[in-house]
Amino acid sequence: MSSPYLQPVPSIWARVAGIALLAAGLACAGFLSRELWLLTTDDVARRQFTSSTLIFDLILLALCGCCWQAGYRLAFDRPGPNGSLFSRPGWAAIGAGLSGMAGLMSFAILATRSMQLNDIYVVAGLASFGVWCFVLAWRR
Repeated sequence: MSSPYLQPVPSIWARVAGIALLAAGLACAGFLSRELWLLTTDDVARRQFTSSTLIFDLILLALCGCCWQAGYRLAFDRPGPNGSLFSRPGWAAIGAGLSGMAGLMSFAILATRSMQLNDIYVVAGLASFGVWCFVLAWRR
């Protein structure tokens, strides 16, 4: 008896999931575009912009990229050569984004206070996932 988790997903469901991911990526891109527009045109939005907002927007940007690439591969049935939803540059971009977020979070935290144990866990987790994404990008 084979594991149901190792069976391929029927193509209609893969296409539905791909279209849903493309729609989610479009929604994220629309939200980020609106935020950028408000940041450049509204003085109140500029005054309320904080490092937490920047980190949240960077996370949304990474999610937007993930949704677009995985959605494209699923919706148009374009699997990668290594069987992954993300290409090598995609994995490298995710790794760079996670490592960059870890660095920005460290800088933002250390600029205001000393690191606490929970901060170290989060930053180390993001950095480790970023390094692992780089490993996935460069493996054969």
